[in-house]
Amino acid sequence: MSVELGPVSAALEADLRTWVRRQGLVLWLDIDNHYSGFIDRLARLRSEGSLPYEVQSFRGSHLELMLALEPLCAGVEKAPLVVHLPGFNEETVPQTPLLELYEAGVRYRKSLSTLVMEAAAGQVRLEQIETFLQQDGLTLDAADAWLAAMLGQRTAGLASVLEPMSLPVVIDDLLSTGFLAKRIAAPEDREVLWERLAAWTGLSPAWRAACLTADTPRAEDMAFTVASWTLGVEYVHDLRRPPVAEALCPLSALPAPLVKTCRELAEHLRTRHSAFYRRTADETEARLPDEVEAVRAEDLGKIDTFRFEDEKVLKDALVALGEERWSVACQSADRLLGEGSFWLREAPARQSAWQLIGDAARLGASIATAGPKLSAESLEDALACYVHRGAAVDQAHRHLEQRRLALLYPQLPEFEILRARLDGLRQLWRRWADGWARDFNALCKAHGFVPPTSLQQRTLFDEVVRPLTQDSETTALVVVDGLRFEMAEELYRAMSDTPATTPHLRARLAELPTVTEVGMNVLAPVADRGRLRPALDQGTILGFSTSAFRVFNPDTRKRAMHDRVGGPTCPWLTLDEVLNRDIAGIKLSVARARLVVIHSREIDEAGEKGAGLAVFDLVLQKLRAAWRLLREAGVRRFVITADHGFLLLDESASAAQPHGRKVDPSRRHVISLVAADHPGEVRVPLADLGYEGAEGQLMFPESTAVFDTGQQTGNFVHGGNSLQERVIPVLTLVHRTAAGGSTLRYTVTAKPLEGVGGMHCLEATVDVADQHGLDFGGAHEVELGLRAPEAPEVQAELCQTRGGARLTTGAIVATVGQRFELFFRLAGTTESRALVELHHSGAEADVAPCVLDGRFAVNATRAAGQEAPVGARVAPSHPWLTHLPDEGVRRVFQHLADHGAITETEAAAMLGGQRGLRRFAVRFEEYATKAPFAVRIDVVAGVKRYVREGASS
Repeated sequence: MSVELGPVSAALEADLRTWVRRQGLVLWLDIDNHYSGFIDRLARLRSEGSLPYEVQSFRGSHLELMLALEPLCAGVEKAPLVVHLPGFNEETVPQTPLLELYEAGVRYRKSLSTLVMEAAAGQVRLEQIETFLQQDGLTLDAADAWLAAMLGQRTAGLASVLEPMSLPVVIDDLLSTGFLAKRIAAPEDREVLWERLAAWTGLSPAWRAACLTADTPRAEDMAFTVASWTLGVEYVHDLRRPPVAEALCPLSALPAPLVKTCRELAEHLRTRHSAFYRRTADETEARLPDEVEAVRAEDLGKIDTFRFEDEKVLKDALVALGEERWSVACQSADRLLGEGSFWLREAPARQSAWQLIGDAARLGASIATAGPKLSAESLEDALACYVHRGAAVDQAHRHLEQRRLALLYPQLPEFEILRARLDGLRQLWRRWADGWARDFNALCKAHGFVPPTSLQQRTLFDEVVRPLTQDSETTALVVVDGLRFEMAEELYRAMSDTPATTPHLRARLAELPTVTEVGMNVLAPVADRGRLRPALDQGTILGFSTSAFRVFNPDTRKRAMHDRVGGPTCPWLTLDEVLNRDIAGIKLSVARARLVVIHSREIDEAGEKGAGLAVFDLVLQKLRAAWRLLREAGVRRFVITADHGFLLLDESASAAQPHGRKVDPSRRHVISLVAADHPGEVRVPLADLGYEGAEGQLMFPESTAVFDTGQQTGNFVHGGNSLQERVIPVLTLVHRTAAGGSTLRYTVTAKPLEGVGGMHCLEATVDVADQHGLDFGGAHEVELGLRAPEAPEVQAELCQTRGGARLTTGAIVATVGQRFELFFRLAGTTESRALVELHHSGAEADVAPCVLDGRFAVNATRAAGQEAPVGARVAPSHPWLTHLPDEGVRRVFQHLADHGAITETEAAAMLGGQRGLRRFAVRFEEYATKAPFAVRIDVVAGVKRYVREGASS
């Protein structure tokens, strides 16, 4: 006759089987000899072939047991084995011949009361279990009989219906007024359901009574009562101290299986019934005022069950920022943002606050790591210190300022305190930057301002670029006006994982003063035996002379570079010109060229206009996109560098530093014929910089201060001798193979949602358009950007995402096939409403853009130096259109007159296609002279537009 195990014995065998599977050799210490009969049944099951492990037991003779174990423990492969030792515990086993075996295995113990509790928990009510355990003479056989009898009562009526159901399914039914919701109208069925709910969760009569106000509860009332209990259980067992609220204290003693069930239900409610969860949590919290008052942030665990937990942790993190406890604030932010706290998912404004706190804490931590002193003995040491410690500070500072611009709005919780903390981080960064600047200037005064040859900007072309051009393949030199070293680090991280690629990022020191007129011209080969011959005019360096000509603009730089590397051609392209061409067009442009130069001015121009924070990440995206396009076109060697860096200041900066007349200095330097020292300044003769034939002194503030020029400075400055301005990147990439790719096409579908917390919201998904393309590794993620296709002056500020996407360096990285929500703001020169378009911002995939239905409000924010809005709307009558040659061209200019801008795509539709568009582009300047307004060509995020300026008559 086959051996059958009762419900408690079956639970014990399942637990034992798990231990054997994990450990192999299990020694069961049974001091009270509760389980000898159970072991005999296991032995019979083993003899029947129904047990996957061996069972042996001590029955009074150690010798007999050792002989029985010998064949099982011999050899390399040990058989899975349980050795039952009745009457033994940890103190007595070492005194037996089984010591060696005991040390080789793992100890197993299980009290009978614990076993019964674990086996019956979730099957019968907790108080029924406790009543049974209070009986004298408890045995395993009695426990089996009792639990079997309790379970046998569920053979009819609603109890039989509930038997195969899980707790989440029952709660779903109650909340959706399903089958069970209808059955509980009968009192006897309602009590059956209460019985089952109490068995699953341990729900106490006291908690049930406190939650219910009606004698005949509705289905939702029953669901609320159980949900409230499960949230209390989750909170108590996540707490790092005993609860204070009297109602919560009994929940601490709940058995582990019931705690697990409650936690699973709480998570199910957060995921599937968020509105119900929110109401339940808030109402339960209202019943626990003592707990809310007493709890501290350090008492809380990893799960924010209740709203007050997030509020406590948020306030604690703000206090930690004020006390410079960076790790506390950073860990809290990382946990909440990384685990996706329910209260953050439900309140984007809270998520924004936590993102700002996390960035602020990272800035504070990076400043602490870098230290207040530069601690360098030479220019080489100073450069290394900045690369390894200082650049991380400036990157964290830039990220925080960008996040602040996008997210710091009055709708945020604890707004005033948060803003004060962020202002404090600004001041902390400024003190750190001033300290390093003074140390660096003192070092330069002691050891000279010009570094060794290998670290000079003037030798970069001959030492780095020219050697890469000495064969038939094309090298791309990308010169970016204002690209700081820390920004190039982000490019390096994005590019360095490219297969079959050798990347290197090194640093050099820019020439002084750190302005475009110096840095851009020195990137051409203008040095002669390490010396430079500047052309000066009234204290301004205009360029540098070579033996043949003066280098002072893009054409002369191109000529100097081409002369040095040779080859049939040397194309000079802007960044937007690269992005606006297809692969075939780029191949044609770089054909037969040893060197192609790509020039980007976007960082410097946006910074000077006060719009840098909103544009910096976009430029980094465009640089990555241009790199991919050039690589697709066959370019395998790249050098990416800059003319200078910049300082990112703010309104917390101290007053401008005077220097004679306000018209004499630039913002961060002045060239004077008088060798005079001024307080707070550092001076170096131009001759000491290796400048031949140049008389005068170069002076700049020894800190990060700016000179008083009588004009508004803005937050983007350069020209001085800080490490932020002087350290330039030299990023080289050598690809050993041509770029491969995927021919899959992707589509973006999107729709607007209701905005939250002053932010617009949209929902979108990226999907594979067809399955017929070749997929080499497949894109599991696609990078997207957001723009206003009809309004190039409107900037999209990406705030946060929710669901299957994340934000990184200003881009949306969307997981293919997963829905996501994007929160954003639009900023422009005037208040208006604009269409928005999700588009692929790189060149990695073929992604069809998506323009959303409906328009979004644009906030008017006119930055310093930003152009004023265009003039009044053009009158509807345009007799001058008759002077244009054909109907397509007239339609284009009619659109410009009426709407102010037109994209190339829209123009192509009016001109009969791409061929008509190309003819229009060739004769555009001729056509534009016939219009009563000026037209400029703008390229934003790779989209070319014709934009009207002024108003017509």
